[in-house]
Amino acid sequence: MAFVITLGFATEHNRDAFIERTLPRIRGHQADPMSLGDEGGSLHTVGVGVTSQSAARDVCHQIVAFLAHTKSVQVNAAWLGADGEPQYGTVTAGAAREAETLAVRVGAAAKARLDAEKPAEQPG
Repeated sequence: MAFVITLGFATEHNRDAFIERTLPRIRGHQADPMSLGDEGGSLHTVGVGVTSQSAARDVCHQIVAFLAHTKSVQVNAAWLGADGEPQYGTVTAGAAREAETLAVRVGAAAKARLDAEKPAEQPG
């Protein structure tokens, strides 16, 4: 099972550029995005499915590189927390600290969610 991070872009062009240029560098795959609800508004979304905590963190770092390359302003992110409730965050261009905080949050949620989905080990 994969942990899905939904990314919201201001324009369809930016979303398509992310899919074309950045997604192939991520240790994951394109997945169905979750609804961003009120946070999403008119954003153009893409889902990124990852299977490890480090891959989830890497998505956030790749967003920073994408923003620097495209001169975009921000990317919104959404994911399901360990409790199953939607969590939201934003990466703004030039805000490396903000991205690192988001990476920690997303990584922790991915670890908790993926660990909960692992089958229980059989004793003996």
